[in-house]
This record gives sequence, structure tokens and C-alpha cells, in this order.
Amino acid sequence: MVFSRQKRKRMNTSGLRPKSRKCVRLPFLKGAFPFRLSTTSCVIPESLLANLLLIGPHLDEVELVLFETSKETNLPSLQDIRDMRQVAEDLNITYNVHLPGDLFFGDPDPSLRARFRDTTIRFYERTLPLNPTLYILHLDSRRASGLVEPDLHAWADRMEESLSALVKDGLDPGCVAVENLEYTLDKLMPFVERMGLKTCLDIGHLILYGHDLRAQLDRHLSQSAMIHLHGVREGVDHLGVQWISSGDWEMIGSVLSDYTGGLSIEIFSIYDLAASFNRLKKIIRTKAMTSPSTPNT
Repeated sequence: MVFSRQKRKRMNTSGLRPKSRKCVRLPFLKGAFPFRLSTTSCVIPESLLANLLLIGPHLDEVELVLFETSKETNLPSLQDIRDMRQVAEDLNITYNVHLPGDLFFGDPDPSLRARFRDTTIRFYERTLPLNPTLYILHLDSRRASGLVEPDLHAWADRMEESLSALVKDGLDPGCVAVENLEYTLDKLMPFVERMGLKTCLDIGHLILYGHDLRAQLDRHLSQSAMIHLHGVREGVDHLGVQWISSGDWEMIGSVLSDYTGGLSIEIFSIYDLAASFNRLKKIIRTKAMTSPSTPNT
């Protein structure tokens, strides 16, 4: 997989680590929750297939991270797709696909928007044979130049126009979930509902940008097809959930017991994954201790 400089920085700021990856032991959590548990396809800096074989036995689903389009190597080859189909069958896993994040559907330049739509369809069609449970899509509030769009009304109009064009090009809106970034999902709901899209509630982003976590969970969790969960430390996100405060973690754990969508631990190191899985295990243990026992008959 291809990582940006920022992504590599995140991978190297997750706290104390064992001297060797061989020291890491991932707990078996396949089928342990009412939701589908997944993590990213890039927890070790090796091939996509190596990542799948490492994590697949321990969880329900893998988030195929196709974050960047700057290099074609980030688009799986046809042979990659065949291999992934076989791995899914062998390890009893499913996939969700995070479409590239360096696409700016609200840019004022119509030729750029058309190019970004073409790229999206290329990645979408290539991965369709994997029968993903969901496609995750970023709706960046910046222009392609990096400038934050000053006119949010114009941005929303161009965004809806781009998404409508993608649907005409073959994108199934019922299989696409849009994710909150620095903004909350409230900003997206008008055209999400009009277009029949789904939502991905990124809890890590809510924490990073200081949004009211309880209010957003109450408002959007039940209708979200996917949750992204990761910790934040000193302004760096996509770290293990061990960096989520105890108060926030208690709140998150209380709502996950009834959640039946997908949940991806969106981190980029095997060490953060192990720490996250171990903290998730405590949810199971706590639930077992607090659940009423079945009366004898």
C-alpha cells in the first residue's frame, strides 16, 4: 500500500512498542460482537495479501484502504482481486472499501470534478467483484489546491451535482457511506437523504475536532452503516483506541452493545491494533459480567 508522509507519521507515533512484531498477539474476535469488526488492510508495511493473511483469522471484515490515487499501484490489479476473493473465502471474511481520499468533488473546476469522478468509478468497478459490504467516501471541504472552500452553499451544490453524476455513471448510492471529516454528519444529511446514501460515523474525527460526542452518537449512530473508531493523542488521530479517554470509552461501549452495522478500527500499525483489540475484549467481559444469567428451568 502507498502511504502519505502524514500517514507514515501516524504509524510511528503510537506509543511504546515491542521490539519485534513477533511479540504481538492478536486476540480472536471473529463473531464476538453484534457488529462486523474490521480494521485496515495496512497494519504492517508489507503487501496487501500479507496484511489480509495476518489479520483475517481474527476478525469479520477488512477495510481495503485505497486512500491515494497518486500512484496506480494503489489500484488493486485483477490478480489482486482474484487473490482477495480466495482469501475471503478461505478466512470467512468480507470487505468494505475506502475509496480514495484525494478526490475533491466540490472543486469549482468542472474538468477536475469530472476527472475525480472518473477515478472513483475506476476504483469502484475494479473492486466490485469482491462484493464489498460498503464503500466509504470522503467529501472533502477543500478544493484540489488545498484551499478550504469559502462558499459552503456553492460547495454543497457542486458536491450533490458530482454525486448525482457518479450515480448516473453506475455508482450504487445504497452501497456508499459518506464520512464526517472536520465537520459533523449534520452538514451532509440533506443530500444524503435525498440521494439515498448511507453514513459512516467517524468517532475519532469527532474527538479530534472537539465535537459533542454524546450528541453525535445519539443523533447518528443508529442510522450509520459504518463506524470508524480510533484514538487521538496530541493532535494526531488514527491511533489505537487505548488513547480514547475513559469517559468517552465508557460512552462508546454503552452504545456499541446494540449496534449491528460495521465497525472498523481505523489504525495503521499492528501494535495499535493489538492494543485496540485488547481494549475491545473488555467490552465483552464487562457485558458478560453485567448480563443477567439465564434462569434454570
